[in-house]
Amino acid sequence: MSNKYSKYFPVHDDFNIDDFPYYWIAQVYGLYINKMDDSLKKYGLDNSRRRIILASHARPNASISELAEMSIIKIPTATKIIYRLKDEGLLDTSESEVDSRVTRVNLTEKGHEMVIKINEITSLLFNDSFSGLKPGDIKKLNESLKTIKHNLE
Repeated sequence: MSNKYSKYFPVHDDFNIDDFPYYWIAQVYGLYINKMDDSLKKYGLDNSRRRIILASHARPNASISELAEMSIIKIPTATKIIYRLKDEGLLDTSESEVDSRVTRVNLTEKGHEMVIKINEITSLLFNDSFSGLKPGDIKKLNESLKTIKHNLE
């Protein structure tokens, strides 16, 4: 099979890992998560908890399934994380007024305070990782990643 992307396929004779976009996506994501996890440890958090907290901040009163989808975490795992965060006083849950089978999730005051701490860490990491790039470069990167995400969906 040959098309305009074939040189990027691992089966291509001239394939070079340095030209494979998913290699770089994985490398950047892995380093980001490692640095983020190291920074979050002082607050007793990890990356999965961070994602649920930030999703709860972005979408107040969301269902567990909505938060799982936003966080790219399977529903059973998201449920466990949400109830751990509830036990830690960062989230509150309630039964949906419309459908009693649905659990709604909201940040507590302590959860809102944690969002501020997470955002401070994120700002520092963002500044470090995007040093040397212009705002236009970041905008183009976001547009390209959105297109790739859309294509994968």
